[in-house]
Amino acid sequence: MYRKELDGLRAIAIIAVILNHIKQGLCLNGYLGVDMFFVLSGFVITKSLIEREKMDFFPFLKDFWKRRVKRLFPALFAVVTFTIFTTFLFSSHESHHTTMSIETGLSSLIGIGNLYLANMATDYFSTTAELNAFTHTWSLGVEEQFYLLFPLLFWGLLQKGDKKKTFVLVLSILTTLSVLFFLKNFEKHPIKVFYLVHSRFWELSLGSLVFLASNRLEVMNHSFRQTVARLSYFLLPIFLSLLIVLLFDSKYPNLSEKYYNILIVLLTAGILLFLDSNSSVVKLLQWKPITFIGILSYSLYLWHWPIITFFRWTFGIKNHLIPLILILCFCFSYLSYRMIESPLRYSEWRWKWLNKARSLSPTTLSISTAILFIILIRVILYPFYLNGSFYLGTPAKLKSKGVHNLLSPVIYQSETWDPQNCVLANNKDLGKNITSENCSFGKQFKSKQKYLVLGNSYSAAQVYMFQVLPENHSMVTITSSLGSFPAPNLTFANNWEKTNRYYWNEVVPKLTAELKENDGILMVYDLSSVISEEEKMNLFISELSQFVSTFKNKKINVIFQHTIPLMRESNCNPDLAQKQWWHKFQEPPCLYFSKEETLNRRRPFHDKLINLKKEHSNFYVLDLMDVFCPEKECQFVNKKGEFLYRDEYSHPSIEASILAKTSLWQVIQKIN
Repeated sequence: MYRKELDGLRAIAIIAVILNHIKQGLCLNGYLGVDMFFVLSGFVITKSLIEREKMDFFPFLKDFWKRRVKRLFPALFAVVTFTIFTTFLFSSHESHHTTMSIETGLSSLIGIGNLYLANMATDYFSTTAELNAFTHTWSLGVEEQFYLLFPLLFWGLLQKGDKKKTFVLVLSILTTLSVLFFLKNFEKHPIKVFYLVHSRFWELSLGSLVFLASNRLEVMNHSFRQTVARLSYFLLPIFLSLLIVLLFDSKYPNLSEKYYNILIVLLTAGILLFLDSNSSVVKLLQWKPITFIGILSYSLYLWHWPIITFFRWTFGIKNHLIPLILILCFCFSYLSYRMIESPLRYSEWRWKWLNKARSLSPTTLSISTAILFIILIRVILYPFYLNGSFYLGTPAKLKSKGVHNLLSPVIYQSETWDPQNCVLANNKDLGKNITSENCSFGKQFKSKQKYLVLGNSYSAAQVYMFQVLPENHSMVTITSSLGSFPAPNLTFANNWEKTNRYYWNEVVPKLTAELKENDGILMVYDLSSVISEEEKMNLFISELSQFVSTFKNKKINVIFQHTIPLMRESNCNPDLAQKQWWHKFQEPPCLYFSKEETLNRRRPFHDKLINLKKEHSNFYVLDLMDVFCPEKECQFVNKKGEFLYRDEYSHPSIEASILAKTSLWQVIQKIN
């Protein structure tokens, strides 16, 4: 039986999600609307299964998946198809987010978009995620993977065995385990916790348990039902008000992020538990304008993100464009619902030109269509796209662009720096023997003066800057551990913890042991992880101070590269920063910050580095702010048209690294 009030809740969830995705300030916690959808989904799917007649195992599974496929696949396929071809036209293949976009979209067709994003270590709130047109499909992957296990439990314990108490017990245990996994790993492995089904299982299963509880209430005695009804008049307005406040209000500083998820889920579950009443809240949720949005919620969810992403690629998310974005989201969603989602959901899928005899089920048709489309894109069309055949814009011109080219070999005179020998890229590189013989320029100056470069991906990006050393008769050994922390003994959670420990415990001690008096260490890191929180900053400065003091008596100098503008926060990359024909009436959509803002933001960190310099006579700071932000506004491109960053992660370009040679040499001259 259709319940309008559920569409009312869907409307609240989708409005919060869309506003948050357009601009976080419009609904700061709106992304938690997805958690509401999970609870609602678990509630509705259990209601649907309870109301169906009993079947044997295989007919049950076949019928279950037929309904799910007809509900989810047609609109998803339409969105993926339209968006991928739009990506071909308006997003350069040389942008890292484009490749991820296409791969995520194709993965979503077979229900593994969340696994792809988790494997790529994509932070949902990062620029990369915002520029990926299919980031939002992670939630569909979670639901589809939940539906692999849930119907098996339901049929085995309810349909066949009629063991309702056992079913509730098993589902409650799985829910508890999932919650515990979520809480335990939220800070330690935030990306995996966000995307993987076992950390989201509890949200869907709680919806199922709530339906079973509310269904149980219907058979209770009259007085008990009356008591629950009276409670609903009191509790429903409170729950709904708290839900809306948590979605739309600013964050409470003393409340950990993970508890927002739990509160939203519990409030949604509480509303569902008391929803079967005559409360004014139920009547409000049944109001036609609200339920209409709820009916469109699936199409709205599918279409809104690609449309918002398209504007991020082209015109930017400007305040005056937000009404247009909302109108386009509604129009695309309405057409999708009326022409694709609704007709195909309720039709028999028996078409004369394809499936006249119904020999192919909707599930088979959908899987076959997905596989054929993936082959079409990856095997046939994608090679043409990589050659620039479809892109309507002009790609940015750099010597090297994107993270995929970050670990390319670099040649200086007759010597080659090969990252295969000198970089720890992932846990597979544990045990790699990094030597100065294999990772140096200017080995002929070994007896004069040597410099050792320590760093993460930034040191790999700035190899050309270090060539100033052999140009001035010094040897330089360049190493890198991707994702490495900028000092030993730091334990911030990320996907490179093992390589970080190996780098600092094995590689660095071995290479520093080769240094002699008046040699130097260059530390070049992405510092975004340490300058944003005071606690992390203080811990880092303490460890850095100990590291520097280790070399003071040995008279080995340490040059530390200061933070450069965090261009990753500009929602930009070289191709987006390139002015295109569609920017005729406005600038590219990059969200730049002023130099003054950037300096003010890093000031606490800057002061600590200056104090460290006063404490240690062998410590020097290399500040490249004037190279990477030469004007009043920090941008991807300087006035000469030189791109200063190679990708959306703020990695310096080769052009900027060459410009930075002078600054590095000036610091070295002061030391000498």
